[in-house]
Amino acid sequence: MKISVRHQAVEILNKVSASDAFASPLINDCLDKNALSGTPDGRLLTHLVYGVLRFRGHLDWILTKLCRGNFEKLEEGIKNVLRLGIYQLKFSERLPDFAVVNEAVKIAKIVRPDKSALVNAVLRNYLRHGDKIQFPSEEKNPAQYLATFYSHPLWLVKKWIKLFGYEETKALCSADNELPPLTLRVNTLKISRDEMMQKLASDGFAPEATRFSCDGIILNAAAVPIQKTEFFENGFLRIQDEAAQLVSCLIKPEGDDTVLDACAGAGGKATHLATIFKNKGRIVALDRSPERIAELRQETTRLGIKIIEADTVDLSADLPDSLKEKFDHVLVDAPCSGLGTLRRNPEIKWRITQKDVHDFAAAQKAILQNASSAVKKGGCLIYCTCSLLPEENENIIDDFLKRNSNFSLCPPPASINRQLIDNRRFFHTFPHKHNMDGFFGAILKSK
Repeated sequence: MKISVRHQAVEILNKVSASDAFASPLINDCLDKNALSGTPDGRLLTHLVYGVLRFRGHLDWILTKLCRGNFEKLEEGIKNVLRLGIYQLKFSERLPDFAVVNEAVKIAKIVRPDKSALVNAVLRNYLRHGDKIQFPSEEKNPAQYLATFYSHPLWLVKKWIKLFGYEETKALCSADNELPPLTLRVNTLKISRDEMMQKLASDGFAPEATRFSCDGIILNAAAVPIQKTEFFENGFLRIQDEAAQLVSCLIKPEGDDTVLDACAGAGGKATHLATIFKNKGRIVALDRSPERIAELRQETTRLGIKIIEADTVDLSADLPDSLKEKFDHVLVDAPCSGLGTLRRNPEIKWRITQKDVHDFAAAQKAILQNASSAVKKGGCLIYCTCSLLPEENENIIDDFLKRNSNFSLCPPPASINRQLIDNRRFFHTFPHKHNMDGFFGAILKSK
């Protein structure tokens, strides 16, 4: 039996809740299996899943006021039916109110028939009294207000208020709930950015040059999914946020330099470095996941890159002797909380805890220390994360420098816009300031 788009959205939300899965691959898989890619139903599915994930805290506050019983004790499947219903009633005008309620009840009868009456009662209660529900007072309890109204975990809001102040935190939380731009990186081994923009425009896309990255394009409108185009299949483009592109620009190539990408993942930064190096020199890309290394190798083929050597190595352990003191540049894109990417990955808000941040920091210290042994004398060690917390950023660098007097902090290259450099010479990007993911970067030079 074919299920409705809204039921599919609930199933994806249930999978995200039940595991560490991210919404994006689940949505893409559903779009492909049901031939929904590029269709109105496909866009609706994406809109609903991300809408519920972004505003879950806001929706749950409303539902705790509407449910006569304990909303927290409801099973996750029914919670997601209710969240989806409230989200549509409050934030989406794509379906009349009565149709939203009827569809939610239908889904509940399949998911948990004994809870369908509850779903019907709660959603109708919202239609009658939803405009009377009050959120915490912004004046009396500002942190609680931001956490509930702007849908972020309270512990994170409190941290950000201490770091950035109230108004800055409010702007950041608001930006996290916005749709992120679809940002591409041009493969300059095959085509220039200007030529690529002309081709995209002539094919019905609306390209715009990124503000800070000289290789980036923002697609404001897409005639078809970019992954389905010949441009993508022929390796002219890669999807990559502007902040991630700028991390590669922290490395300034000189001659046939050697680079170690110590936590390469699927190769976003390694393949960008290969284009910056004009396919000359040597790049060794490591990751502990064989699946990610396989993805990286596929990408190098698609993009026409020949200088990347990919291998499976776990940087939480000591490096093999064959890699020690062999590289002019060592990039450590450390595993982190990902709290700078909440626009793209809103599920992280409901998954990461303060303990997780502490655990990440311990792993980051070990990885950075192990990777440092690969740097030649006089070479550079580049550390970055997509986190906005000093526990994963500045504190890691300060700890490393205390234990490694043979390294010193260096300023980023002149090609990096000064707006992105703080007074300690650290690289920072923010969603609410720069319309890109939140990243941190530091350059350490071996004496």
